[in-house]
Amino acid sequence: MVIAAKNENITATLSLDLGQKQSQKILPAIDYVLKQVDLDSKELDYTALCSGPGTFTGLRLAFSALKAIELAHDVPVYGIPSLDVYAESFKNFDAQIVSVIDAKKDQFFAAIYENGNTVHQAEDTSVEKICGKLNAEKPVIVCGPDAKIFGDLLLNLNPKLNLKYTSSQPLATDSLFSIAESFIEQKKEPLADYDGPVYLRKSEAEIALEKK
Repeated sequence: MVIAAKNENITATLSLDLGQKQSQKILPAIDYVLKQVDLDSKELDYTALCSGPGTFTGLRLAFSALKAIELAHDVPVYGIPSLDVYAESFKNFDAQIVSVIDAKKDQFFAAIYENGNTVHQAEDTSVEKICGKLNAEKPVIVCGPDAKIFGDLLLNLNPKLNLKYTSSQPLATDSLFSIAESFIEQKKEPLADYDGPVYLRKSEAEIALEKK
Protein backbone atom coordinates (compact mmCIF):
# COMPACT_ATOMS: atom_id res chain seq x y z
CA MET A 1 0.00 0.00 0.00
CA VAL A 2 1.45 3.36 -1.06
CA ILE A 3 -0.11 6.64 0.04
CA ALA A 4 1.10 10.13 -0.81
CA ALA A 5 0.02 13.71 -0.21
CA LYS A 6 1.18 16.91 -1.88
CA ASN A 7 0.96 20.50 -0.75
CA GLU A 8 2.45 22.91 -3.30
CA ASN A 9 6.02 21.60 -3.80
CA ILE A 10 6.11 19.41 -0.69
CA THR A 11 5.27 15.70 -1.06
CA ALA A 12 5.11 12.94 1.55
CA THR A 13 4.97 9.29 0.52
CA LEU A 14 4.37 6.29 2.77
CA SER A 15 4.82 2.68 1.62
CA LEU A 16 3.51 -0.09 3.87
CA ASP A 17 3.45 -3.88 3.52
CA LEU A 18 0.56 -4.73 5.83
CA GLY A 19 -0.97 -7.94 4.52
CA GLN A 20 -4.35 -8.44 6.16
CA LYS A 21 -3.99 -5.32 8.32
CA GLN A 22 -4.61 -2.91 5.43
CA SER A 23 -8.18 -2.19 6.49
CA GLN A 24 -7.02 -1.19 9.99
CA LYS A 25 -4.17 1.02 8.84
CA ILE A 26 -5.31 2.80 5.69
CA LEU A 27 -7.12 5.71 7.38
CA PRO A 28 -4.35 6.36 9.96
CA ALA A 29 -1.84 6.20 7.08
CA ILE A 30 -3.79 8.83 5.13
CA ASP A 31 -3.93 11.07 8.21
CA TYR A 32 -0.18 10.61 8.71
CA VAL A 33 0.88 11.69 5.21
CA LEU A 34 -1.52 14.65 5.31
CA LYS A 35 0.06 15.86 8.55
CA GLN A 36 3.52 15.64 6.97
CA VAL A 37 2.52 18.25 4.40
CA ASP A 38 0.43 20.36 6.80
CA LEU A 39 -2.93 19.47 5.30
CA ASP A 40 -6.26 18.32 6.62
CA SER A 41 -8.60 16.17 4.54
CA LYS A 42 -11.16 19.00 4.35
CA GLU A 43 -8.55 21.20 2.66
CA LEU A 44 -7.88 18.84 -0.25
CA ASP A 45 -8.57 19.97 -3.82
CA TYR A 46 -8.90 16.37 -5.04
CA THR A 47 -7.91 12.78 -4.33
CA ALA A 48 -6.78 10.15 -6.84
CA LEU A 49 -6.35 6.40 -6.89
CA CYS A 50 -5.41 3.53 -9.16
CA SER A 51 -8.81 2.26 -10.27
CA GLY A 52 -7.59 -1.19 -11.29
CA PRO A 53 -6.66 -3.77 -12.20
CA GLY A 54 -5.10 -4.83 -8.92
CA THR A 55 -5.89 -6.85 -5.82
CA PHE A 56 -9.56 -7.05 -4.89
CA THR A 57 -8.95 -6.05 -1.28
CA GLY A 58 -6.55 -3.21 -2.05
CA LEU A 59 -8.84 -1.65 -4.63
CA ARG A 60 -11.93 -1.87 -2.43
CA LEU A 61 -10.11 -0.28 0.51
CA ALA A 62 -8.74 2.57 -1.59
CA PHE A 63 -12.17 3.35 -3.04
CA SER A 64 -13.84 3.17 0.38
CA ALA A 65 -11.30 5.47 2.01
CA LEU A 66 -11.29 8.18 -0.66
CA LYS A 67 -15.05 8.09 -1.17
CA ALA A 68 -15.43 8.59 2.60
CA ILE A 69 -13.35 11.77 2.29
CA GLU A 70 -15.47 12.81 -0.69
CA LEU A 71 -18.67 12.27 1.28
CA ALA A 72 -17.39 14.13 4.34
CA HIS A 73 -15.80 17.11 2.62
CA ASP A 74 -17.03 17.15 -1.00
CA VAL A 75 -13.54 16.37 -2.34
CA PRO A 76 -13.67 14.90 -5.89
CA VAL A 77 -12.04 11.50 -6.49
CA TYR A 78 -10.25 10.73 -9.76
CA GLY A 79 -9.83 7.10 -10.75
CA ILE A 80 -6.96 6.32 -13.11
CA PRO A 81 -6.32 2.87 -14.64
CA SER A 82 -3.40 1.26 -12.83
CA LEU A 83 -1.51 0.30 -15.98
CA ASP A 84 -1.83 3.85 -17.34
CA VAL A 85 -0.29 5.13 -14.10
CA TYR A 86 2.76 2.87 -14.39
CA ALA A 87 3.25 3.78 -18.05
CA GLU A 88 2.93 7.54 -17.52
CA SER A 89 6.62 8.18 -16.79
CA PHE A 90 7.62 6.50 -20.07
CA LYS A 91 5.05 8.07 -22.41
CA ASN A 92 7.60 10.24 -24.20
CA PHE A 93 10.03 7.40 -24.89
CA ASP A 94 10.35 6.23 -28.50
CA ALA A 95 9.51 2.62 -27.66
CA GLN A 96 6.76 0.11 -27.12
CA ILE A 97 5.76 0.47 -23.47
CA VAL A 98 4.42 -2.67 -21.80
CA SER A 99 2.83 -1.96 -18.42
CA VAL A 100 2.31 -5.07 -16.29
CA ILE A 101 1.05 -6.41 -12.96
CA ASP A 102 1.53 -10.04 -12.00
CA ALA A 103 -1.97 -11.55 -11.86
CA LYS A 104 -0.62 -14.94 -10.66
CA LYS A 105 -1.53 -18.32 -12.16
CA ASP A 106 0.93 -17.63 -15.04
CA GLN A 107 -1.11 -14.60 -16.12
CA PHE A 108 -0.50 -10.86 -16.12
CA PHE A 109 -2.62 -7.75 -16.30
CA ALA A 110 -0.96 -5.94 -19.20
CA ALA A 111 -1.39 -3.13 -21.71
CA ILE A 112 0.82 -1.77 -24.51
CA TYR A 113 1.41 1.92 -25.30
CA GLU A 114 3.21 3.83 -28.05
CA ASN A 115 3.67 7.58 -28.42
CA GLY A 116 1.44 8.19 -25.42
CA ASN A 117 -1.42 6.16 -26.91
CA THR A 118 -2.85 2.81 -25.87
CA VAL A 119 -2.28 0.34 -28.70
CA HIS A 120 -3.38 -2.77 -26.80
CA GLN A 121 -6.05 -2.41 -24.13
CA ALA A 122 -5.54 -3.75 -20.62
CA GLU A 123 -6.42 -7.40 -20.24
CA ASP A 124 -5.80 -10.50 -18.15
CA THR A 125 -3.34 -12.17 -20.49
CA SER A 126 -0.21 -14.28 -20.94
CA VAL A 127 3.41 -13.42 -21.70
CA GLU A 128 3.08 -15.35 -24.97
CA LYS A 129 0.15 -13.25 -26.16
CA ILE A 130 1.86 -9.95 -25.38
CA CYS A 131 5.08 -11.17 -27.00
CA GLY A 132 3.13 -11.91 -30.19
CA LYS A 133 1.87 -8.32 -30.33
CA LEU A 134 5.29 -6.68 -30.08
CA ASN A 135 7.34 -5.51 -33.04
CA ALA A 136 10.76 -7.09 -32.56
CA GLU A 137 12.37 -4.29 -34.58
CA LYS A 138 11.30 -1.60 -32.10
CA PRO A 139 12.63 -1.06 -28.56
CA VAL A 140 10.48 -2.39 -25.73
CA ILE A 141 10.28 -0.95 -22.21
CA VAL A 142 8.54 -3.00 -19.53
CA CYS A 143 7.22 -1.06 -16.53
CA GLY A 144 5.09 -1.65 -13.48
CA PRO A 145 5.69 -3.37 -10.14
CA ASP A 146 6.41 -6.73 -11.77
CA ALA A 147 8.47 -5.48 -14.73
CA LYS A 148 11.48 -7.69 -14.00
CA ILE A 149 9.43 -10.90 -13.77
CA PHE A 150 7.64 -10.14 -17.02
CA GLY A 151 10.76 -8.88 -18.77
CA ASP A 152 12.72 -12.03 -17.98
CA LEU A 153 9.90 -14.18 -19.31
CA LEU A 154 9.69 -12.07 -22.49
CA LEU A 155 13.39 -12.49 -23.16
CA ASN A 156 13.11 -16.24 -22.66
CA LEU A 157 10.46 -16.28 -25.38
CA ASN A 158 12.28 -13.93 -27.74
CA PRO A 159 15.94 -13.21 -26.88
CA LYS A 160 16.19 -10.89 -29.90
CA LEU A 161 13.89 -8.28 -28.35
CA ASN A 162 15.52 -4.94 -27.66
CA LEU A 163 14.06 -4.92 -24.18
CA LYS A 164 14.73 -2.70 -21.18
CA TYR A 165 13.35 -2.54 -17.67
CA THR A 166 14.56 -1.13 -14.39
CA SER A 167 14.54 -2.83 -11.01
CA SER A 168 13.60 0.53 -9.48
CA GLN A 169 10.36 1.88 -10.93
CA PRO A 170 9.24 5.55 -10.77
CA LEU A 171 6.83 6.37 -7.96
CA ALA A 172 3.29 5.64 -9.10
CA THR A 173 1.96 8.36 -6.82
CA ASP A 174 3.86 11.04 -8.79
CA SER A 175 2.11 9.82 -11.94
CA LEU A 176 -1.24 9.81 -10.14
CA PHE A 177 -0.79 13.47 -9.21
CA SER A 178 0.27 14.35 -12.75
CA ILE A 179 -2.59 12.55 -14.50
CA ALA A 180 -5.26 13.72 -12.05
CA GLU A 181 -4.17 17.34 -12.43
CA SER A 182 -4.26 17.01 -16.21
CA PHE A 183 -7.82 15.64 -15.87
CA ILE A 184 -8.76 18.69 -13.81
CA GLU A 185 -7.24 21.05 -16.43
CA GLN A 186 -9.21 19.23 -19.13
CA LYS A 187 -12.35 19.47 -16.97
CA LYS A 188 -12.83 15.70 -16.99
CA GLU A 189 -15.44 14.39 -14.60
CA PRO A 190 -14.28 12.75 -11.36
CA LEU A 191 -15.65 9.40 -10.27
CA ALA A 192 -19.41 9.24 -9.87
CA ASP A 193 -21.00 7.81 -6.72
CA TYR A 194 -21.66 4.51 -8.46
CA ASP A 195 -18.18 4.11 -9.96
CA GLY A 196 -16.07 1.35 -8.49
CA PRO A 197 -12.87 -0.61 -9.11
CA VAL A 198 -12.07 -2.04 -12.54
CA TYR A 199 -11.57 -5.78 -12.31
CA LEU A 200 -10.18 -7.75 -15.25
CA ARG A 201 -10.62 -11.05 -13.46
CA LYS A 202 -13.50 -12.50 -11.47
CA SER A 203 -12.93 -13.04 -7.77
CA GLU A 204 -12.46 -16.54 -6.36
CA ALA A 205 -15.90 -16.21 -4.74
CA GLU A 206 -17.56 -15.39 -8.10
CA ILE A 207 -15.80 -18.29 -9.80
CA ALA A 208 -16.84 -20.68 -7.02
CA LEU A 209 -20.45 -19.46 -7.24
CA GLU A 210 -20.54 -20.04 -11.00
CA LYS A 211 -19.36 -23.61 -10.51
CA LYS A 212 -22.29 -24.44 -8.23
